[in-house]
Amino acid sequence: MRSSSLPCVAVAALTALGACTDAPRASNDRAGLATVFDSLGDTIIARVNGAVPASAVRSLRTELRIAPTEDDTSLFGEVFDVRPGRDGRLWAFDPQARVLLVFDSTGRLERRVGRRGAGPGEFANSSGLVVLPDGRIAIWDSQNARIQLFSAAGHFLRAIPHSAGFNTSNGLTVDATGTLYVTRNVAEPGPYDTFWKLGLVRLDSAGAWVDSLVPPEVPVKRPTWQASSADGNNRSSTTVRFGAAGHWRWHPEGFFVTADGARFAITLHAPDARPITILRSADPVAVAADEQENEREMITFNMRQTNPGWTWTGDAIPTTKAPLASMLIARDGRVWARVALPSVLIPEAERDPVPADGRPVRRYREPAAYEVFARDGRFLGRVSLPDNTVVTEAEGDRVWGITRDEMGLPAVMRYRVVPGFGDR
Repeated sequence: MRSSSLPCVAVAALTALGACTDAPRASNDRAGLATVFDSLGDTIIARVNGAVPASAVRSLRTELRIAPTEDDTSLFGEVFDVRPGRDGRLWAFDPQARVLLVFDSTGRLERRVGRRGAGPGEFANSSGLVVLPDGRIAIWDSQNARIQLFSAAGHFLRAIPHSAGFNTSNGLTVDATGTLYVTRNVAEPGPYDTFWKLGLVRLDSAGAWVDSLVPPEVPVKRPTWQASSADGNNRSSTTVRFGAAGHWRWHPEGFFVTADGARFAITLHAPDARPITILRSADPVAVAADEQENEREMITFNMRQTNPGWTWTGDAIPTTKAPLASMLIARDGRVWARVALPSVLIPEAERDPVPADGRPVRRYREPAAYEVFARDGRFLGRVSLPDNTVVTEAEGDRVWGITRDEMGLPAVMRYRVVPGFGDR
């Protein structure tokens, strides 16, 4: 369906592509929308236009739910980052107890791994958790400056020392060969970066740093606000939740996938192959005036934690949302793109209590939906998520993640996409 099926090649401008009436059209009733392929220079273009019919939107059906009760939170008090093993086990990190939880395929707790501390098998935090293809587990404990490896059964194997001074969430990545990568500052910041140019550092089988990988530049200037302390020793930066941004992720096959959130353009930069760019048209999603004000309040509060005299300067709060909010690369190599949706006002009874420090409370939440694309750029369908659900991994018709009930209690979830991507 790719280069051999692309007789229409544009050599001048996008408008030339529109004149190519013989560009192949991959009609896909199962997805709800068709994908139209053509070319622009050396790049394969996969275009998806229009709104997905409501009848074609998929949902998630619960297969497994693991959760504490309101009266007994001894199972876990909090949970962060859920990862499925190839053998059906589920791994989750409890940041309150500083332990790894191992559940079997039925949801039974097999064991708790580690505890708070700095010794072998102990944790200060988690900045990333991955399951290697051979079943081993790797967790990046940035506060203890190391990556720890565990067997599929949860037995401590060894620790890989790692330089301190930087941490991020979900900062550990693994590809299909089992190679580990750590998110780090890899170059001087460019015009679209804030304080750092983030990329990946590749580790060899012994845990040594091999090389740095810099992602392709995504020319999106994200609305950003910064503050510096009076002595200049502390700096902080924040962004608006729904502002346009450039995104990048590492594909299991070993290459970068980038996305321009401002125009919903996703590019797969596979080596020794033509790049594939997915272009998705989307109607603008407006931001209500009160939601804009809520974001402004929260940004102002955050900046004043660094500089109490901080006043509003720079960008205004956007009046529309970026069409592409974030991106996840599934274990099978599919691209899951979270799309912008209209926000919903949170009922007062469900809002967080006002903290003692006066931090503003978020008044809006956004329903979640992902659009899923195949490795070759084909649109596979839209998936609507249950309220208050975060996806951490996907493969085929299976999805894993974390959801919260009306009391804010977390649950580890395994879902199935219904109908499946091949069922319609």
